[in-house]
Amino acid sequence: MPRPPRPILVAALPLPAIIAMATLAQAATPPGPTDYLTGPGPVALVIDDLTGDDHADLAVANTGNNTLSVLLGNGDGTFRPPLIYPTGSGPAGVRAADVDGDGHPDLAVTNRYDNTVMVLLGHGDGTFRPPVPYLTGSGPGGLRAVDVSGDGIIDLATANSFDGTISVLLGNGDGTFQPPLSYPSGPSPSSLGAEDFTGDGVADLAVANTGNGTISVFLSDGDGSLRGPQVYLTGPGPSGVTAGKEDGDDTFDLIVTNAGNATVSVLLGNGDGTFQPPRTSFSGPGASGVETGELNGDGDRDVVVTNQGNETVSILLGDGSGGLGPPKVYPVGPGPSSVKTGDFRGDGDDRDDVAVANSRGSTVTVLLNSSGDCRP
Repeated sequence: MPRPPRPILVAALPLPAIIAMATLAQAATPPGPTDYLTGPGPVALVIDDLTGDDHADLAVANTGNNTLSVLLGNGDGTFRPPLIYPTGSGPAGVRAADVDGDGHPDLAVTNRYDNTVMVLLGHGDGTFRPPVPYLTGSGPGGLRAVDVSGDGIIDLATANSFDGTISVLLGNGDGTFQPPLSYPSGPSPSSLGAEDFTGDGVADLAVANTGNGTISVFLSDGDGSLRGPQVYLTGPGPSGVTAGKEDGDDTFDLIVTNAGNATVSVLLGNGDGTFQPPRTSFSGPGASGVETGELNGDGDRDVVVTNQGNETVSILLGDGSGGLGPPKVYPVGPGPSSVKTGDFRGDGDDRDDVAVANSRGSTVTVLLNSSGDCRP
C-alpha cells in the first residue's frame, strides 16, 4: 500500500510565497517508494507481461506461507491486489517463460524444503493452472528458465544449496520436463545467472557459491549437457549473480553481489566463456540481490543491488567500460532480497523502474524512475 506523505508545515508567509514554495516542492520532489502487499516473507520476484496487455506484472514467491502472489499491473506504475497460488514448502525462486509453446508466459517456482520446482501453466489472462512438481537436487533456490539444449524449448536450471549441485531439467515443449541432470557446483550455491557466454546461440550458466567465495561457470554443449565448472574468485559470501553487457561490447559479463564485504563485483567476459578478474565496488551492507538495467538513459548498463543490512537498494551507474560509479542509496522495506528492473508505466521512457521483494515483511516496494539522476 502507498506510504502516506509526510506533513508539510508552512509558516505564516504571504500567499504568493506559499504558492511559490508549493510549486517548487512539487517540481523538485519525486514520488516516493510505494509498497504493495504480497504474502509473508517474499524472497524472490519476476517481472513479465502475464496477461498480454503490454503491462508489466509481478509474480512473487512468499516463503512465509508457501504461496505465489501475482500482482497484475495497471500500466501506470501501479499494481492490483495479489492473486494467490499455493506452492511447495519454502518457495525460494521464481521465473516466467513460455514452457508449453502456446504464446503465454508460465511460471516456475523452486521449493527449498520439498526439493522440487513447480510449474504453473498460464492461461494468458494472468491466471494459472495448479502447480505440477518436478524433483531437483537438495535445497533448490536459484532458478533460471532458458534453452540450454539449443532446441528452441525452454529448460529449467536450479541451484541446490543443500547438496552443492545444480540441476538441469530439459523441457519437452509441452510444459512438462525430464528428470534432472545433476552437476557439482560448489558449497552452498545460492543464485544462478544465464546467458550465451560463448556466442554459440545456446545459454550457459553461472552459479554463485556462497560457501567459498566463487562463481562456477558451466558451458552448454548444445545437446542439454554442460561442461565445467570453471571457477572464478569473487568476494566473500557471493549471494546474487546476473549477466549483462557492462562494457559496451557484444559479450556478456557477470555481476555478483558479495554479502560478506558489502560489495558488487563485475567479471568482464572474453566472449569465449572465460572471464577476467573481478572489478569490485562498494554497494551496501548485506548485499544480496542484483539486477542490471538502464537507469539514467545514457545507453550504459547500470546495476541495482539490494542491501539487507540497512534495508536499502543501491544504484551504481555504469561507465560503459565495466566500471561502476558510487552507489546512490534509497530506502525500501525490511530485508530486501530480490530486485528486478523494467518499464512499469509503458511510457516509452528508456529509464527502468525498480521493484524489490522485502523478505522480512509482506511487501514489494516499487520505485518509479522519475528523473535523470535515477531518483526513484
